[in-house]
Formats: sequence, structure tokens, C-alpha cells
Amino acid sequence: MKMITDYMGKNIVIAQTSVFKRNYEIRVNEELIGSMQQKGFFGMMWKVDIQNKKWEIYKPSFWRSALDIREAGYEMPIANYTRDGFRSRGTLSLPLGEKLKIVPHLFKGFCEINNEQEVCLAKIIPKKISMKDRAEVMIVKKDDLLDKYPWIIILAYIITIEQRHQAAHSAH
Repeated sequence: MKMITDYMGKNIVIAQTSVFKRNYEIRVNEELIGSMQQKGFFGMMWKVDIQNKKWEIYKPSFWRSALDIREAGYEMPIANYTRDGFRSRGTLSLPLGEKLKIVPHLFKGFCEINNEQEVCLAKIIPKKISMKDRAEVMIVKKDDLLDKYPWIIILAYIITIEQRHQAAHSAH
């Protein structure tokens, strides 16, 4: 099994499989490396399957913008994403005190995953093709955290999707 950073320089695509369902596939060329599916009331949970592991990304409370991440079948979260105040960027707190920054650039049209030194590790570039969501992922720099927690890329994509939907709703 390849690590996620082994796909550096390759075209990683996250694509919605159906207009009517919130199911996504993560592919490198034609190889399926993962999937995700939105579940729950108001879409408060995402089921993620990547590199032969299953994860759940969920909102612990309807009233908070935080997201927790846990391994499927377990109750305790292993990581937590919180927005930095009213800004669009946020901090992902991982086990052992490790932290990453997820920085959406809504008007520039991409999202970055940065380490604590503000070095870009990966970039997610959403593409809107017809009615389906789609994004390209570029691994910019090899990092052990991306290999250890490959769901980080999917979390950044989920944050990008949510912010685009919020921006669309506030425009009306």
C-alpha cells in the first residue's frame, strides 16, 4: 500500500459520484485510493475510507463550527479542527500535540494544508463541473503527518465545501 505522499507529482482527484448523493471517490489516475460519504442529519458526519482504514469526521455540536475526527467504531476523537476566531482558517490539533493549519483561500479558489512553520504541505483546488463537486489535490511537500493521517486532505476538502456553501447561502 502506497503512502499518500508517494502520490506527490501525480494527479489526485476527489470527485462526487452522483448529483443526488454526497458520495465521493478519491482517485489517482484510474486507481481508487479512497472514498467518502456524507451522512447524518444536516450532513453533520462524513464517513471516510482511505488506505484501508475507516474514519469519521463529524460535528460534535450543531452550534459549533468545530470538527472532530475519530476512527470508525470508536467514541473518542483523536483529532480536532477549530476555526481561528471569525477567520476562515483553522487549526487541526493531532495526537502528541502536533498541529497543522488549514487555510482556505475562498476568493483565490484553493485551500492549503500548512505545518506549524507555515510551509505548504498540500493544496486542494476545487473545480465546479456541471452539478458535481470535484477537486484536484497536489501534494507539495512530503510530511510524516500526511502519511500517518491521510484523512487530513479530505478534512481540508470538507472545510472548503462547507465554506463555499456558506458563501452561497449568505449571498442570497
